[in-house]
Formats: sequence, C-alpha cells, structure tokens
Amino acid sequence: MVYLSLGSNLGDRFTHLQLSIGLIRYRVGKITAISSLYETPAWGFESTPFYNLCLAVETSLSAEEVLKTTLEIETYLGRERLPEKENYQARTIDIDLLFYADLEMNTPALELPHPRLHLRNFILIPLVEIAPNLVHPTFRKTIVQLAEESPDEDELNRLEQALKQPKHHQFIAIEGNIGAGKTSCMQLLQEALGGTVLAENFFNNPYLEDFYKNPEAFALQVETAFLNDRVAQYQQVFKGEVKRPIISDYTLEKSKLFAQENLQQEDLRRYLELHQAKTKAFPQPSVLLFLDQTIDDLLKNIQARGRSFEKKIDPVYLKKLEEQYRLWKKETATPLLNIDCQDLDFVKKKSDFLHLLLRFFQF
Repeated sequence: MVYLSLGSNLGDRFTHLQLSIGLIRYRVGKITAISSLYETPAWGFESTPFYNLCLAVETSLSAEEVLKTTLEIETYLGRERLPEKENYQARTIDIDLLFYADLEMNTPALELPHPRLHLRNFILIPLVEIAPNLVHPTFRKTIVQLAEESPDEDELNRLEQALKQPKHHQFIAIEGNIGAGKTSCMQLLQEALGGTVLAENFFNNPYLEDFYKNPEAFALQVETAFLNDRVAQYQQVFKGEVKRPIISDYTLEKSKLFAQENLQQEDLRRYLELHQAKTKAFPQPSVLLFLDQTIDDLLKNIQARGRSFEKKIDPVYLKKLEEQYRLWKKETATPLLNIDCQDLDFVKKKSDFLHLLLRFFQF
C-alpha cells in the first residue's frame, strides 16, 4: 500500500486535485481511500492557502516508479519547480510519497517514509482519517500518536466538498462525425492516461477515394473494407496482453451506422448479417466519449487536415451522418458522455483538453 499527500494552492485548486486523483487512478493504481479535503495555510512561505488531502493506493509499481509517475503527473498539470526558491512556492499540484508499505530507504532521489510528515498537520490530520493505525516504521508510532505529538500549530479547515475517484475503464472509445477530432482526442487521452491506442486505418481503405467521387457505385466495397480492417485490428489488439486502458477512435457500431446511411436495402441486409457474424465475439467499450461538433466546424477541421479524398465532402452528407449519430446515441447500450465541442479547442488549448478530461473523470 502506498500513501500520498496531495496539495494545490494555485489556480482552481479543487480541479487540480480532482485531475490528479484521476491520473493517479490510471497511472499509479487503485485508490482505496480518500481523506476529506482541508484548507490549510501555506507551509514554509507566504501564499494562498492550500487544499490538501491524503490517498491510499494499491499499486504494482515500485517506489521509484511511483515517484517518477507522480512527478510526471505534476508536470502534466503545470507544476513548475524553481530551485532558487527551494520549492517553497505556489503550485498547481504537489504530490508527496509518504509511505510505501513499511519500506525504509534514503537515496538522493527518494527518502521513505517522508522525512517531514510527522511535523506537518496538513499531512497528519488527513492521514489519521484513512490510516489511523498505520505504524511509522522508523518511529514505531501510529499516525494517531504522531498527530497527537505534532509540533505544528497550524489549524486546518475541513471542507464539505468531496473529491471523487473515477471509474477505471479498461476500454474507452471515442466517436463523432467526420472531422470531429476523434484521433486527436485519442492521442491526448493516451498521453494523459497511458495505455494502448486502437486507431482507425482509413488510409488502408482502397475504395475510399472512389466512394467520395461515386458513393452509390462504391458504397458496399468501402463499407466491407472498413469492416474487415476494423475486425482485423480488434483481433490483433484483444488476442494478446496489451497495456490498459485501450483507447480507440472508433467503435464497431460505427460500421453499421455508416452502412445504414450509404447502402441500399438488400446490400444493407447482407452487410448487417456479416457485421453480426464478424463482431459478436468482441468486447464492447465500457465508456464512450462523443465529440459533438457543428457542421461548420466539421468542415473547417476537414479542410485543415488536408486529406485529399475528403476535400469534396458534401455538407449534406455530414448532416445525414449527424442524424444517424443522433439516433444511434439514443440506442447504444454503452454509457455515453456527450462533449459539446463548439467552444472547445482541445488540440491547441491544454486547458480545454483538461476540461474534457475532468468531465471524463467525473462521469
């Protein structure tokens, strides 16, 4: 068991802590306990009060790996370290490794248990909540005893706001109309959460360019090629041991949706039978992020990415797909988080992606 202390006193303190908890859940391990949230005076320097809490985490990582990962999370959320200020500075997030089981170690990079935890009420009081009988392996005293003996006179203000541990989804899918930003969102999610990406190989489809020139003549070929390629990808990813979560920029249900728009009745009937036979054994995503973009924004994105075969996509076709997606969203059994992207540019603005990520963690 690992015990961590989290603090923030720069920007939106609650949001930084909620994002940190979400990233710890995916990157470090299962969170078994979260303390109350406390507002505490800045320790060692004059600044905005901190929000602080403690976590208990089950992990398969080594102590050094936990440290490395939490430092990466701090950096990802905008933590800047200025040596000349000796780290006593306002910060978006501060994650301290307090205990790693009963391990005692002292290296240039890491000292365990944390050498000053017994001197700080903002650690001891939240830690009493979640591990009162935890014994400090050096002092041979429980956390309750250390709190009672603490020389720190700072008073903590317990807040009513509660931080939430997100679900740990093993298979995350992203959907949306053509040009919604699915692949970009998938790549950004992998950067945040780790895991394995499952990306659509649209460049491999030999009929796609012909389809956009003559939809009726090439609809069946293009949809069959997409289905076969998607099934082959699923077989490759799900047959072996890959790092979770799996993050995909499409679902197998998407094949039916496009087929229903593009195929004539008899071709559609045969296609749906083929789809059922080829896909019934595969797992479904445990959560689906749907990127909702306006037709105008879809067209701008399509032109900006410059794929030659997409340059003449008809807005009417996008509108028809939008209606298919609208119906599908009502019917899908997968829990679906709809993201209105009209005022978001999560590719160019880190803050917009963090907003999306926060909604995902809170879903």
